Amino acid sequence: MAKKLKLILAALAVAFSAGLALIHPVSAAEDNRLPINLQVSPTKTKISLTPGASYVGSFKVMNIGYLPFDYQVYATPFSVASESYAPNYEDTVSYSHMAEWVSFDKKTEKGTIQPGDTVEVSYTVNVPKDAPAGGQYAALMAETSSGNAEDANIKTIHRVGMILYSAVPGETRECAEIEKNIVNSFYFNPPITVSSLVKNCGNVEQTAYYTAKIYPLFSNEAVFSNEENPIQLDIYPETSRFNSIPWDGAPSIGIFKVTQIVRIGDQESEVTKYVLVCPLWILFVIIALIFFIIFWLVSRARDRKKEKRTSASKSSAETKSDKEEK
Repeated sequence: MAKKLKLILAALAVAFSAGLALIHPVSAAEDNRLPINLQVSPTKTKISLTPGASYVGSFKVMNIGYLPFDYQVYATPFSVASESYAPNYEDTVSYSHMAEWVSFDKKTEKGTIQPGDTVEVSYTVNVPKDAPAGGQYAALMAETSSGNAEDANIKTIHRVGMILYSAVPGETRECAEIEKNIVNSFYFNPPITVSSLVKNCGNVEQTAYYTAKIYPLFSNEAVFSNEENPIQLDIYPETSRFNSIPWDGAPSIGIFKVTQIVRIGDQESEVTKYVLVCPLWILFVIIALIFFIIFWLVSRARDRKKEKRTSASKSSAETKSDKEEK
């Protein structure tokens, strides 16, 4: 009887679970994917351009969300703002005219992409005969609106892009300067960070290479080094770029030998310093201890002088007393 009751209860539990699944099936919103998720590939492409000629290429627009969306593609100028290299897709500068030369295949310029699908977008760059020599940059943007999504309560714009860059032949010049190579001598807290500022004063793109090496005070074995795989950064024409390399594994206190090497073109800068990492409270303790030692030494010196004066006065008084007795 007990076995039959257990079987009946188990069957009811299974039926109840199945009923819940029918009443509340797994919704798309429980998917790990975003409802509207747009990607492009590749994210950066270098091409060769010749004045008066055309270049034909393509890139992929992908729907990796779980809802369909409409998209459109277009070209914008691309440059960087400030030494932090914040991307600028609005302003046209001397090196962003390529956006004006780009056109797209009408068949793939806009459309609808189903979840999991990919559209290959074709584009053509028609280079004018009087195109200026040197670097040229543009961003090929893909944009969509979630306003057509059934469960979208707020209309949002999703935009991603591919950076297109090239050097137009002609009167090109390479010029580079390493303006700053900074290795600080003291840190209150980790990380130990080296930084630099590199300037490209030419009209074509150049690559900067950054290497950092950190050794303990009494060891030749590096605790941090990217010598085998230096950081490589593109430096756009007529811009300066700031870069920093942190060592997050630095201890809270210690002394290290730190070297940074920066290279761009035929320029190279190497700076080596001994670096102290010491918390502020320990520094206060050390300073207080130094002042205490100084105060003790001064007090001790004063006491000795006072003792000498007292001893000298006592000796003088005794000598005077001896003379009077005679």
